[in-house]
Amino acid sequence: MNLKAKKSKLHCEKHQEELKLFCKTDKKLICLICATGQQHRSHSLMLIEEAIEFYKEQVKSSFESLTEKESEIQKIEQEQKESISGVQEESHNLQSQITSQFAELHQILTDKEQRLLGDVREEEEKIIKSMEKNLQGIQENLKSIQEELSKLQDQTDHKNGLIFLKTYS
Repeated sequence: MNLKAKKSKLHCEKHQEELKLFCKTDKKLICLICATGQQHRSHSLMLIEEAIEFYKEQVKSSFESLTEKESEIQKIEQEQKESISGVQEESHNLQSQITSQFAELHQILTDKEQRLLGDVREEEEKIIKSMEKNLQGIQENLKSIQEELSKLQDQTDHKNGLIFLKTYS
């Protein structure tokens, strides 16, 4: 055996023997002397090469299982992202629809407001025209009464009673 091969082998710290066995119970490498000792006598033991193959198979199996789970989770993740996008798109469409409908309602209300304001102004003009006509008649009547009062005042202001009686009759 050459020097490099000997150095690459692992040795028991307790017995300085080459580690050739693996204790499955304690999950550690042991030498032949340790295997026959009290501490490992009832434990499940196997050759290092067998243990390496056994645990490589377990790791490979775990790796394959995790790879499969990873693939499933990535699929679920993609589905969730698509669901999120779908909800966002629906929400944006609904918001656009609401905005559009309210814009229509605002226009309808604005049109109705303008019609009602126009109707009120029109009615106001009719009423005011009628009232101004009445006011003109009242003012003419008042003017006529004031002219009559002025005449009567002039008559009563005459000092001469005969002239007063003459104009009065």
